[in-house]
Amino acid sequence: MYYYKHNYVFTAHSLNRIRQRINLTNKEEFALKDEVIGLIESSVYNFESSNHLYIRYKNTNIFFVIDKLTNAIITATPISHTKMLNLLTK
Repeated sequence: MYYYKHNYVFTAHSLNRIRQRINLTNKEEFALKDEVIGLIESSVYNFESSNHLYIRYKNTNIFFVIDKLTNAIITATPISHTKMLNLLTK
């Protein structure tokens, strides 16, 4: 058995939003965090703004928003193409 420490911190808000928007309501907190880390690490699409990293959840319009300074997962939120363009041009 080994112990793995990931680089991300979860906020209470992010855990609630992830449960709501990705439909993982029945998972315990530890299992939820573990699954989200796996989703983030396996994602093939992301983009950055000056303060945040946006990582797409599978082939949806939902993105995990991560603070670049603290590596805190802030939320999971839907982002339209228009909003993405606005974030990229700031």
